[in-house]
Amino acid sequence: MMVFLFLLCMATGVTRGDGRGISAADSVRYNYFFIEAERQLNASHFDAAFDLLEHCLTINPNASEAWYLRSMFMSEMKKDSLAMANLKKAVSLNPKNSYYQERLAELYVNAKDYTKAEEVYEAVVADNHERVDLLGILAQLYQQDREYDKMLKVVNRIESVEGNSEELTLTKMRIYEAKGDKKSAWKALRSLSDEHPSDLNYKVMMGNWLMQNNKQKKAYKIFQKALKEEPDNSFVQTSMYDYYQAVGEDSLARQMMEDILMSSKTSTETKATMMRQVIQDNQRENGDSLEVKNLFDKILQANPQDADMAELKAVYMSLKQFPLDSVNQALRDVLKIAPDNAGVRLQIIQNLWPKKDWDQIIELCKPAVQYNPDEMAFYYFMGLSYYQKDDEDNALDAFRRGVDEINDQSNKEIVSDFYAIMGDILHKKGLDNDAFAAYDSCLQWKDDNIGALNNYAYFLSLKGNDLQKAEQMSYKTVKAEPTNPTYLDTYAWILFKQERFAEAQIYIDQALANDTDSLQSDVIIEHAGDIYAMNGDIEKAVELWKKAQDAGSDNPILPQKINEKRYIKNEDE
Repeated sequence: MMVFLFLLCMATGVTRGDGRGISAADSVRYNYFFIEAERQLNASHFDAAFDLLEHCLTINPNASEAWYLRSMFMSEMKKDSLAMANLKKAVSLNPKNSYYQERLAELYVNAKDYTKAEEVYEAVVADNHERVDLLGILAQLYQQDREYDKMLKVVNRIESVEGNSEELTLTKMRIYEAKGDKKSAWKALRSLSDEHPSDLNYKVMMGNWLMQNNKQKKAYKIFQKALKEEPDNSFVQTSMYDYYQAVGEDSLARQMMEDILMSSKTSTETKATMMRQVIQDNQRENGDSLEVKNLFDKILQANPQDADMAELKAVYMSLKQFPLDSVNQALRDVLKIAPDNAGVRLQIIQNLWPKKDWDQIIELCKPAVQYNPDEMAFYYFMGLSYYQKDDEDNALDAFRRGVDEINDQSNKEIVSDFYAIMGDILHKKGLDNDAFAAYDSCLQWKDDNIGALNNYAYFLSLKGNDLQKAEQMSYKTVKAEPTNPTYLDTYAWILFKQERFAEAQIYIDQALANDTDSLQSDVIIEHAGDIYAMNGDIEKAVELWKKAQDAGSDNPILPQKINEKRYIKNEDE
């Protein structure tokens, strides 16, 4: 920061040491120490730089750039009063340096001493008539102090540089109003209309001003005349609507509102603002939400391609908890107009997900990956829907296509799940190496994907290799969810494969205790039997194997275990 401040100081074009009152030799010494201060500052040796700067001022106390830089040091150290004093000294030594003056004015503003800030800025613009930016700051300061006459003079000075403009005229009008000078405010606004006789908006602005000043009859005449000139002008219509509301003509206001909303020439922003007002009024009066919905229908009937209004209707129906089917239909109506609206399409998918309507979700996702190919969520929902339908080939295809769209901005959660499910499918297809590669990719994106850690660990244990890696992954799942019977079973089984039978029994007992579903897992029960058998409790093992058989196990070796009363390794182990 200080390096930057120093360079700004140097950029002002001030010669190092102006030589006033010092010898040529001292001037050389001064310049040497100032350059060394610069070098120390660039090396971030601030204490050394400050000491050198102090030495510079000892040699030449009239060096404005040294005082300026000293003030910057004081500012950095939060010594505001000293910073101000040093900067004032720099300005007094070099009063024509506008950069010093602007910095001093900023310090005054920060200290809320607006009067002194105004004096400094006035001095700067006196020598820099084209500095409209500073005139703008001056206007704000005068507004802060309610110095409206001075503010007007500043606006006139800006006008002399930039020429007349709508913005400046309206600013003058607001200043006159702040002063309470309604006559001058009206005159300024009328002059703007006179200068642009073909622009109806200025006439309407005059009408709105009259409305705000309780001159409804005069405003009405202006609005009526404007409506005759341009009946479909939404600015005129909106002002007319405000007039009818102000004078209590509710039926006329309602008709004007509908005219505005039905018109294809009304901007989307105006329609949306008006509909939000309609919704707020309806809620305040405890009105029937069906009336608002019917109004949306009328608007869309008149403007069938208005996607924004169609989406606003769907949002309203969702917020008012219309039946889900009707909300989904409203959302589908949006897609008919704007099929690339990813947010609306995702909303329908999320609404359908609890119903497990996989076919509809797939049909929604298919065009989505054409319209929004970089939206990962569509590949995810499509792949998952196929997976739920046991259509593993199409599921794998969807996930692979999604993987092709991965970039640095992709959602890590979704990408991780992509690879996790791909791993499950590939393992099911007997492609273990590909499955393990998918799991590795999954964990690179999210190293605590618990489901993937469990499956990866279990499948490694079935192959009997990398058991240490499998144990580490499985232990993470048990730590994360210590009552999950599946994760406990996996961890117990990995310990079993490592012949750590006593430890395995501790975890398989926990798995059995937490497997509280009415339909218990035959796999967990059979694993428990295997572990008890290897711990020498054959009677308990047989009891558990029989229980696994009753739970529906289709393991062909299980009857042999029961008959021979011994553990027999499965073929897939």
